[in-house]
Amino acid sequence: MPAMSSRPARARSFALWLGVISVVAFAFRLTLLATIAKRNPSGGDPLYYHLQANFLVDGHGFSDPFWWKETGEFRPVAIHPPVFTLWLALSSVLGLKGFVAHKVMSCLAGALAVTAIGLFGREIAGKRVGLIAAALATVYPPLWSIDGQLWPEGLFTAIVALACWASVRARDRPGWRWAAMSGALVGLAALTRGEAIALAPLLIVPMLMVGRRRSWRANLADLAAAGLACLALIAPWAVRNSLTFNNPVPLSTNSDEVFVYANNPYAYGTVDGGRFIGFWYYPWQDELRARDGEPPGDASDQARHWREEGLGYARANKGRIPVVLAARLGRAWNVYAPFQNASFDKIDGKSKPVSNAGVWAWWAALAASVPGAMILHRRGITLIPFLALAGTVTASALYAYGGNRFRTPLDLAVLVLSAVAVDALLLRYGRERQVGSR
Repeated sequence: MPAMSSRPARARSFALWLGVISVVAFAFRLTLLATIAKRNPSGGDPLYYHLQANFLVDGHGFSDPFWWKETGEFRPVAIHPPVFTLWLALSSVLGLKGFVAHKVMSCLAGALAVTAIGLFGREIAGKRVGLIAAALATVYPPLWSIDGQLWPEGLFTAIVALACWASVRARDRPGWRWAAMSGALVGLAALTRGEAIALAPLLIVPMLMVGRRRSWRANLADLAAAGLACLALIAPWAVRNSLTFNNPVPLSTNSDEVFVYANNPYAYGTVDGGRFIGFWYYPWQDELRARDGEPPGDASDQARHWREEGLGYARANKGRIPVVLAARLGRAWNVYAPFQNASFDKIDGKSKPVSNAGVWAWWAALAASVPGAMILHRRGITLIPFLALAGTVTASALYAYGGNRFRTPLDLAVLVLSAVAVDALLLRYGRERQVGSR
């Protein structure tokens, strides 16, 4: 009886400590608004999200902010999926439409990522691991350095971590409810950053179909629930796009347009000393526009045009593809030109010293994640979520290009595995102290 009554107390203790860590994480991220996130964006995705959130609340839908800046007209767009715009619009609907309000929402998303990483850590390896993982995520530079700057990765990381948490619950607690929750969270993550759709085959399918003590029919029923929930989340956006554009756009036109940024002489390393190999080079698109003019049609037609431009360049230079793919992979895992990657972070508005610190933090977490993975394997705990996160980042890099900002699913994986290693080290140290005191 005392043991049973202590369970709610332990649960409350975990919730209390995770709440404290999350509040500290939020407060710390707010201080960034006076330092590395002080400057307001003048272009790029941060300005896109800021303006579009206000457009949405003002009744202009998901309109193209850059087209509006040039022409004053509201034209529908799907360069990015809608969830981060909707997140910022939560403050806009309250009349808080300025940069500071939206930056605070970005910081809040980063703090929620800390909470979600803690929940995932607890679910996979226990309460101490969850709290250690949350503490590590609070101070880990590759995560907090993007918060407050109106990038979607903080919110994306939170949703991906929750998808991993729900998938572990779905594996251990068979039934349609947790299966549907995991599928819905993957759909929500894909509506934040499109590459998260890879988690459907890499995470949800193996978690629901492999290693569960149920009949394959029961597992298949859970998988169907997850798939339907995922589709139900994505469908309204996909339907909106199908009614708006000439071509199907399930998630974003950027999945097509990225081909021209990532397949050109700069990204293939044949000009400018090869320093952009495996990365992207946006000005190449401007060079093509200056030469050939703006492609005709709506946003989906133009995205298809840029896709063909990129694929055409790739086909004409297929001999370079193996080395380009290797560079993309090396950049994604930050083992190729890591400090050059840190200097490229300035494109995203990051501080170079913070980005340099992020390189060392990544290597430390990656190194600590190896014994963490070995410990989980010895305990018979599944490594599928970690492999799925690594696979998602790897596939995204090979498809497009490698960059630090796109590595956050892998960051959360190595942080949780590092927490497992730290927890094991603390337990061993505690046992040795007990033995020594006898």
